[in-house]
Amino acid sequence: MKRLVVNLAVLAIAFCLKSNAQTIIYSNKVEKDILQIELYSDQTVNRSASNKTVNWSLPSALFRYGLSERIELQLVTPFILEQIHTDNAIHTKHFMNKMQVGAIVNIFKRNKWIPETSFTYRSIVPFESEETVEKISHLVSLNLSNKLSEKLLLNYNFRYKINPQTENSEQFAANLGYDVSKKFQVFAETSFDIISSTVQSNLLVGGLAYTLMKDLFLNLYYGNCLKQQTTLIGGIVTWRFNTKNLVLKNKLF
Repeated sequence: MKRLVVNLAVLAIAFCLKSNAQTIIYSNKVEKDILQIELYSDQTVNRSASNKTVNWSLPSALFRYGLSERIELQLVTPFILEQIHTDNAIHTKHFMNKMQVGAIVNIFKRNKWIPETSFTYRSIVPFESEETVEKISHLVSLNLSNKLSEKLLLNYNFRYKINPQTENSEQFAANLGYDVSKKFQVFAETSFDIISSTVQSNLLVGGLAYTLMKDLFLNLYYGNCLKQQTTLIGGIVTWRFNTKNLVLKNKLF
C-alpha cells in the first residue's frame, strides 16, 4: 500500500477547471534524500450553453524532496494549453497556471486506529499580472491516513485556502485506495470546495496505478465535476531516485 501512497500523490489544489484530477495530499512524505518527480498530463473539458473550454496540461510537474525524516519540500509547475471553442472560432492560449511552493511536516506515524498525521503549507503564486505578490494565495492542510485493512487505505484532508482577491475557501478531500496485487492498485477520490457555506466544486475521480519497475510508476484516471458540466482524463508518470547516491557516483568519476 505504501507504493500506492507514494505513486498517487499529486498536489494541484483548484477548481475543476485548470486542475489535475487528483487533489488529495497524502499524510506520508518521501524518504530523506529522495527526489520524486511526477509528470502529469490531463485534459479538462467544460461545456456551457454557448461554448466549450478545453484545458491541457503539457505536461505539468510535481517535485518532492525529502529534506529530513519529517520534512518534505514541494514544488508544482502547472503548464496549461487552453482552447475556447465557440460557434465561429477556436481561441488558444498557452500559459503557466498558479505555481505552488511549500512543505509537508509529518507530525506522527499511524498507530492502529490512530491516523498518520501531517501538516502542509503552500504558497500559490499567479503569473498573469505584475501584481504577483499581492495575489499570492496560501493553503494550509491537515492530512490524515487510516489503514482499514491489509489492502485498504483511507486518506483524507481538511484544508483552508486564503485568497487575497476573493473569499477564502474550505476544502475537503478523501481518497480510498485498494491493492489488487503488489504491482496493481485502484483508487476512488472525492473533493469539495466550499465558499460562504456553499459547495462550489465537487469532483469525483477513479483510476488505477501500476508499478512499471522499481521507482517507476504509471497512473491513469478519469473524473467528473458534479457542479459543472466538466470531465477530466489523464495520466501521471512518477520517477524517484536517491540524490545522495547520485552525488557519491559523481565524486567517484
